[in-house]
Amino acid sequence: MRALFFLSGNNTIFAKDEVFSLFESYELKYEIIYDEGQFLILECSKSNIDFIFRLGLTHFILDLICDLDIDERINKNISSIDWDSKLSLDRTYKVRVKTKDKMDYGNLELSIAKSISNFFKDKIKANLTNPMDEIIGITFKRRLFIGKKIFERDREGFNIRKPQLRPFFSPTSIDPRIARAMINISQAQKETLDPFVGTGGILIEAGLMGLDTYGLDIEEKSVVGTKVNLLNYEINKFDIRLGDARKILDIFGRTFESIVTDAPYGRSTKIDKDKEKMYNECFLSIKESFKRKCIIGLDKEYSFEDIGFKIDRVYSFRVHKSLVRHLYLLS
Repeated sequence: MRALFFLSGNNTIFAKDEVFSLFESYELKYEIIYDEGQFLILECSKSNIDFIFRLGLTHFILDLICDLDIDERINKNISSIDWDSKLSLDRTYKVRVKTKDKMDYGNLELSIAKSISNFFKDKIKANLTNPMDEIIGITFKRRLFIGKKIFERDREGFNIRKPQLRPFFSPTSIDPRIARAMINISQAQKETLDPFVGTGGILIEAGLMGLDTYGLDIEEKSVVGTKVNLLNYEINKFDIRLGDARKILDIFGRTFESIVTDAPYGRSTKIDKDKEKMYNECFLSIKESFKRKCIIGLDKEYSFEDIGFKIDRVYSFRVHKSLVRHLYLLS
């Protein structure tokens, strides 16, 4: 199948890498057919890509039906689409067209709806409020992409998990969409560990994706608060411990598939006065404790190569005027 991913526009590189990493973690082959702006089209080796529900930075995904040039033949080309493999008479449908450029192409939504109705000889039923299937057209640079929606990000779900709405809150907590993307980019399939658990934002997303969640923090209030937050989102299976990130192997007695964390910014009273020394010792502990990938968020640049990591990629986000968050993907 060909899948069109319409990505978050805030950081498309990070969003694309989330998609690629998720496919690679499930060992599914893909070929990049189109890659521009927020648009990513992949030729997938299998039609079963149920894991896409995990994505945090993809607005929606279409099972692509056609990609048409918008010219004088556009209505004729729309009318000749074979809808048999995407729609059926026993299911209702709806058509939407989204314009991602400033051109006026006429009523393409009506043209697509007429094509569907004519193909099924007026026997298929439309439902504009609660359709079983949704056909979406997107215009971009005089092209019309048409596909059947197979995934749409749950905006409401992410909104109710914003850091300020959790029972235990910190203003430095990562946005849940970013947290989810970090987990996916780490290629975690079964479990993840956050050794600086804070308020549990990363583990909330991991738990909702069905991963086994492990956490560690030197502050007792963070351990208690994270458990409260996880239970608040009905995540009941977790292992959160009080302890020092410099002693991960001693505390848990094993390594983990992936480690995903946002390092503390030095506000804690229990963080060493020599923060550089603390970072170095914690990161060395992390390096010995994961099997696949590790992703660490920091408020500054850091020379991870000097302590034996391989830096696969660095992503940078401006959180506000005085804070830029750097996400290091390490192996």
